[in-house]
Amino acid sequence: MKTLTRAYAISAAICLAVFAPITASAASVSVFLNLSNESVQFPSDTNYLEVTIADGLDGAIDFRVETTDALKSIADSNFGIQSFSLNFGDTGATAMNLALPDGWSAKKAPANSSVFGFFDVQIAGTGSSRLDPLEFSIVGVAGDTPFDYLAELYEGRLISSGFAAHVAGFSLSGENGRGRQLTSAQFGGSAPVVPLPASAWFMLSGLGILALRAKLSKRQNAEKPADHQRFDMGLPA
Repeated sequence: MKTLTRAYAISAAICLAVFAPITASAASVSVFLNLSNESVQFPSDTNYLEVTIADGLDGAIDFRVETTDALKSIADSNFGIQSFSLNFGDTGATAMNLALPDGWSAKKAPANSSVFGFFDVQIAGTGSSRLDPLEFSIVGVAGDTPFDYLAELYEGRLISSGFAAHVAGFSLSGENGRGRQLTSAQFGGSAPVVPLPASAWFMLSGLGILALRAKLSKRQNAEKPADHQRFDMGLPA
């Protein structure tokens, strides 16, 4: 009985461990920024920043924007994200719903704020308040979800590249097209971060349970008395 109880406990633990990623993925979405206005030094289809949007506490929607190794590897002093532009979709959110880091403020994004399209709002710090990662929240909006802030993308009405960021404080050898060394650039995009499909998690869970059952069966057979083992094998006692 003790062995059976232990088997159930282990099976439950495996199910929780395997199915937890499915629950987590339903509450968050991530995209890469893989475009740059400095396309010679930063060619397209390289992931430069990752934007993760997730359910937060008390109905908040949490944003995390972080550079990848493609930019971290050339970071110089005072490196970080200096501004970030986004759209609110149909959520009804405004700049008043933004909870920003110290030293950061929000304003309506000017038409020339980015080469990547038009945005509802631009949040920005100063040269002394650059952040990597940049973390902020949208609060006080009833019924919104992380996917709502990608609504324009999913409805097939791509009015912008999704998001845009200005990153500064890196050092890139050589010169850009304007005759000076490159220390900052704009990045945009909305390339999806492809998660492991739910079907794969189900397959892994099934394999895990089968492996567990085989292991427990082997252990139980090893613990049986010798006479019992002979009986199970069809041999005379």
